[in-house]
Amino acid sequence: MSGKKIDVSLLKSKGFLPQRQENMFSMRLKVVSGNLDAKKLRAIADAAEKYGSGYIHITSRQQIEIPFVKLEDTEAARNELEKQGISAGSAGKRVRAVVACQGNRVCRNGLIDCENLACKIDEKYFGEAVPKKLKIAVTGCPSACVRPQENDFGIMGNVKPEILGENCVGCKLCEKACKVGAIKVLEDKAFINTKKCILCGACIAACRKDALRAGKIGCTIFVGGKAGLQPMQGIKLLELADEEQVFSVLEKTFEYYRREGLDGERLGDLLERMGMEKYRKEVLS
Repeated sequence: MSGKKIDVSLLKSKGFLPQRQENMFSMRLKVVSGNLDAKKLRAIADAAEKYGSGYIHITSRQQIEIPFVKLEDTEAARNELEKQGISAGSAGKRVRAVVACQGNRVCRNGLIDCENLACKIDEKYFGEAVPKKLKIAVTGCPSACVRPQENDFGIMGNVKPEILGENCVGCKLCEKACKVGAIKVLEDKAFINTKKCILCGACIAACRKDALRAGKIGCTIFVGGKAGLQPMQGIKLLELADEEQVFSVLEKTFEYYRREGLDGERLGDLLERMGMEKYRKEVLS
């Protein structure tokens, strides 16, 4: 086995990342939006004991890896988990699994169904070839738990508050709830500074008199973010986008990235090199 040349690229495409130990691999498993049912977790635990060192590693992007899988066991481990409906994760120059918070299914601050949106995106784009790699994150509100601004394509739930003046009694609950000072009560009536408002919906949740309501719920889209050795903050592209707009922009972003991106170039570096306006004009046309 040691005399045979190892096709690392092929192993990476199957989710096996080479470790510093010779002929040892960390097996990356696909987890969409951070959710796994108990049955799959048990199967992963069994595989970790059988093929690894008896433990798993949870990555910063909600993925699961089984370290210390021997080269000769890679195919058997992969086949066994696939029978349980557990697929290999993505590595190399491909789209990674979509990360997401629990959104409005669980979180009281969640504005959108993050899991549903993440699954739709993952089903369409997971594992697709790109010039470097592409990471996507979906978060339910401006608290931004999964850091959409640090991803190549980030989606954040938001809501535009509207005031029903006739219902406002000047109680100031909305003013106290706003963490950015965007809402003020003057002469017993609430007023919103739209330049300061971050579209989080805290004022709507705080109101007890139905004086504030959701005018529109949608998504803020960030592009070009990344962490790593040369971190880059994502650029806000669009606010209050509906799902159709999200997928339109995402599809056009893929087309643009594949056409204009250099080999090994992240999306943010491409936008910096080509200019944001060129990209903006193409994807928002």
